[in-house]
Amino acid sequence: MMERTEDLIARLAADTKPKSGSAMRHFIAPLLLACVLCIGATALVLDDPFPTYHLRGWLPMVVKWGFSVSLLLIAGLALHVLGRPGRPSGWIIASLALPLVYIGYFALPLLLSGDLPWPGLAWERCLIAMGIMSPVGFAAAIMATRWLAPVDTRRAGFVAGLFGGGVAMTAYAPFCPGEGALYFVTFYLLPILTMAAIGWLSGPKLLRW
Repeated sequence: MMERTEDLIARLAADTKPKSGSAMRHFIAPLLLACVLCIGATALVLDDPFPTYHLRGWLPMVVKWGFSVSLLLIAGLALHVLGRPGRPSGWIIASLALPLVYIGYFALPLLLSGDLPWPGLAWERCLIAMGIMSPVGFAAAIMATRWLAPVDTRRAGFVAGLFGGGVAMTAYAPFCPGEGALYFVTFYLLPILTMAAIGWLSGPKLLRW
């Protein structure tokens, strides 16, 4: 009986010893560089961080960062798991829903109650920031993942897109005056999911090996 391709890859991966952590260093470096670059550039270009603090306190910022940072960290871990053939990945893919559950706890009651101020303040700047920085984070995630050996390149590309969106939101959120559940869905969540869709479509081409 012919051995399945996935089983063969898993067996070869299990028989092969990693090269003294060099792949891990090459994997982490682009991800960290993208975070530092986006956060640093945003801090240099924009001023007046935390513009709603005097009105709302820290809660809006905690909610935004709670979503974006958790998405960033889980997506980074998922890329590493997907890049190691033979390892189960269903659990880490399922865990990507956790940031959505978290934000849904805050956003759904507002959406259902009709509290829908829209488009809100500085939405154009938010879209521009997400549109510029998401591809930077996505490119870094693709570069990092290419040092590994992802078998499911569509899934890995999708996660790379989520990572890119997480980087962009984490960098820009402290300077965003926009509030409200519909604002979040329109100008943060939709751009992140769009980047993930681009990753899903382009993953097989960008990550083939």
